[in-house]
Amino acid sequence: MSGLEVLRQGQRGPTTQPLDIVPAASEREPAPRLPKLVTGKRRGLFAALLALAIGCGALGVAIALLVGALVGGGAVLPMSLGIGALILVLGYGRYLERVLAEKLGQHYVAQLRLSLISHSLLAAKVPSVGITVARASNDLSSVRNWVAQGIAPLLAGIPLVLISMAGLWMLHPVLALALGLPVLVLAGALLLLAKPAYERARTLRRHRGNLAARIADTVAASSAVVAAGGVARELSRVESSGQKVVDAAVSRARLAAVLRACSLGMPLLATAVVVLVSRNAALDAGHIATALTLLGLCAAPVGEWGRIVEYRQNHRAASRIIAPLLREESALSAGPVLRQKAQRAAAQIQASRVEGLWLHGVDIDGKPVPELRAEPGERIRMTGADAKLRGELFSVLATARTQAGPILGDLGDDVAHRGQCYVVAGVIPGSVNEKKRRRLIGAAFASMVPERGTLLRALRYRRPDADPAKALALAARLGLDAASLEHGHDTHLRRGGAPLDATQRAGLMVARAMLGSPPLLLLNEIDGHLDTAARGQLEQMLDGYRGVVIVCSDSEWCAGYRQWDLDGPAD
Repeated sequence: MSGLEVLRQGQRGPTTQPLDIVPAASEREPAPRLPKLVTGKRRGLFAALLALAIGCGALGVAIALLVGALVGGGAVLPMSLGIGALILVLGYGRYLERVLAEKLGQHYVAQLRLSLISHSLLAAKVPSVGITVARASNDLSSVRNWVAQGIAPLLAGIPLVLISMAGLWMLHPVLALALGLPVLVLAGALLLLAKPAYERARTLRRHRGNLAARIADTVAASSAVVAAGGVARELSRVESSGQKVVDAAVSRARLAAVLRACSLGMPLLATAVVVLVSRNAALDAGHIATALTLLGLCAAPVGEWGRIVEYRQNHRAASRIIAPLLREESALSAGPVLRQKAQRAAAQIQASRVEGLWLHGVDIDGKPVPELRAEPGERIRMTGADAKLRGELFSVLATARTQAGPILGDLGDDVAHRGQCYVVAGVIPGSVNEKKRRRLIGAAFASMVPERGTLLRALRYRRPDADPAKALALAARLGLDAASLEHGHDTHLRRGGAPLDATQRAGLMVARAMLGSPPLLLLNEIDGHLDTAARGQLEQMLDGYRGVVIVCSDSEWCAGYRQWDLDGPAD
């Protein structure tokens, strides 16, 4: 069976399952969650934190017992030295606890940051730069604060409270209740305040994201704003968005203050109860000193519980947005990992040596796209009134994805439901790794800008193994003469391609797309940024191009290409 037959059979796949059925509540997937924290190398860090917490709790009880013995008439010098030594050890344990907690938080956030940036690069609809920056800074800071300054203090505080209660129980059972009851009251109060804290954290996060997106968009449109005399107007809009952030932050601070006041008040209440119990139980001075020392040791971690609740709700508000993105990124980046059925089909397609390009049954935002079959050496001119549709279709072709993920990420169910298929030079781009895919597809769009780095790195970004001299010569033919720049090919590009001008940037992007002669070459309205000489060179090079070329341009140089009209009837 040929590869094309396999694809056609996939398109006729099962249709008995309606696509608009809403699953019952019990069958719905649970809300996405962030990746596991305690996994891999982080298991060791978490275990060390737990061991430190238990050890510090035991040291606290030992110090309290020595203080009680000292007050009760024990040897002053030996006990004082012992108390001092234990305090030093306890201080070092707290130091290690803080360092390990930070390592745990930073290691976790580094993993999430890479996944977020990967999502921004792979997603069919790229989020605003401001939104991406806000997610990678504010939202990940919320996650880091919860891990490093929330989970770690809880690990330290809970064992300390339990061990202290055990120590108080040994002195007098009522003393243990004097600590335990205020702790339970505090836990109940914090539980009641957690939901409003979460809502206020979500509100602040939403306003921060809107402000970041507005700032990024305003700066990106700076030249147009200044030319239209709209600086004061845009500053007013930024100020309005900023005021919403201020108001939301103050509102959250008010609730955070209540949380922390409750936490700080609990040790004072427990101290008063312990003193009252000690008086009525006629405890001696040594026992009272031991009890008060244990309460003093518990005061610091328990006093942080209000802050911990705040960190937890900020983390929940951030993960509510981040978690679905990370799950989507996991699905996008898993494109090269095919199921067994897809692997067999892909092998059959490759064995039949299918070449060229075939799009069938593809739709963009619900609008069907006319079928396209192109053989190697064909030059196609894409036309259509909807510029957005053209741009999104070029994005689909360049990335071998649709908004739902890889076009042929799962050759069985995916094709059966959507009928999408995409083949270049006998290989399905969605089923190969990035290194092989970038050899198959070259794309240069008017909207593209080069990455931060040297000119030569940007030029060879698709093909890092390309000969530098050949790459520079190709760029020179297309209007980018590196020798004319002050630092030559070592010129450092920043802010979307500066210091290159628009013509030089276009020459760079087209040369990069054509480097290595990929089987599929995509050029979307970028020729308008080339100078006359460079456009002539481009036309000459495309005349003998061996792969499939798809161009979108109003220029006359490609008027003779075969037309692919997106406004025509769909297949």
